[in-house]
Order: sequence, then structure tokens, then C-alpha cells
Amino acid sequence: MSVTQEELMFLQSQLEGLESIFLELIPFGVELKRQQVQDYYEKRFDQATRPTANVAETELKRQFNTKANNVRNLVDSAESLGDAGNKLNLIRAAATLPDERSRALKANVGQFCHQLLYDNAADPAILQGILSSAELTHIEARVLLGSTMFLIVEDLQTGSGSTMLVRDLLSQLIKLVGSKGLLARNDPFLIEAQCALDAMNEE
Repeated sequence: MSVTQEELMFLQSQLEGLESIFLELIPFGVELKRQQVQDYYEKRFDQATRPTANVAETELKRQFNTKANNVRNLVDSAESLGDAGNKLNLIRAAATLPDERSRALKANVGQFCHQLLYDNAADPAILQGILSSAELTHIEARVLLGSTMFLIVEDLQTGSGSTMLVRDLLSQLIKLVGSKGLLARNDPFLIEAQCALDAMNEE
């Protein structure tokens, strides 16, 4: 999988927007609409600059605007896929370049990621099919990693009362991506997933 530096930078900005959505906006109930996103970061900027602190206000404003732009652009892209409130649409939009967005996810990957995001569950049979598949693309690889590393639980239900650790699933997916060469080693989704796994293993 060959990706240009410009495409990697584009994916990195989308991943940063995705992180902001999952770690800052969704937990605080911010509606994923352009104006609400802008209003949220304007308010955050006002709060950050109110105390007397030795900060460069212009640089801080630039950082907040960059973050807001990343999120708004990602929300726009997700809306082109359907509902921007759908977590899977957000991850799929972030995981693709503009000319790739019309390509549908493999059905089993879409089903598996939807269960992860909405049910905190992982179907072992579907997972095994994914791990043994010879038809996965770089898009599925990023969506699988993204759907796993933004989970806020430690355990996933696997049926019959059994569970699987999120870190074990993420480890399997990283190994899958590496063994099949689905992503470049400097792909931002792969780098972020490896960092997330390291953090989980240290807890």
C-alpha cells in the first residue's frame, strides 16, 4: 500500500478530528453540526484565555481553529456517507481519502465495527472471518483499528457470558495489518493504534 506524504498528512488531520470527536465532543454531548462544533471551540478558547497566564493568544487561537476545522471537515465528510451522528460513518470518513469514500466497507467489517461501537461486543465468528480474509483493504484496516482504539471499555462481550479484552483485540488487529501489509508503517492510524495498545498494556 503506497501512500504519498500529502495523503498521510490528510489522514493525520482526519484522525485528529476523529480523536476530538470521540474524546472531547461526544462525552460532553456536543451536537455534531458545523455551528455547534465552532461554538464549542470558541467557548473553550474563551475559557482558556480568561485566566492570566503566559500564553501566546494568537497561537492558542490558531490551535483551536485548526482543531475546529478538522472536526467540521470530518463531520461534512461523514454526512456525505449518511448520518454524521453515526460513529461508524465518522470513523469511515476519517479512514478514507476523498476519492475513496464511495467504496463500501466489506459487510463483515461493517457489522463487526458496528457491534464494537454500539454494543461493546465482538462476535468471535465474524472476527475469525476477518482475520482469515484475503480481501481486506487499507480502508477496512483503518476502520477496524479506529473502531477499536476509541472504545472506552476494557472488556467486550463475546457471547455466552464470555469476554475479550479490548487490548487483546487491538493487538490481533495490529498483527493482522502488519502480516498482510495493509498499511504503511507510518500510517497515522497504525501509529495511533500502536500507541493506544502501549498505553493499555501499561495500565
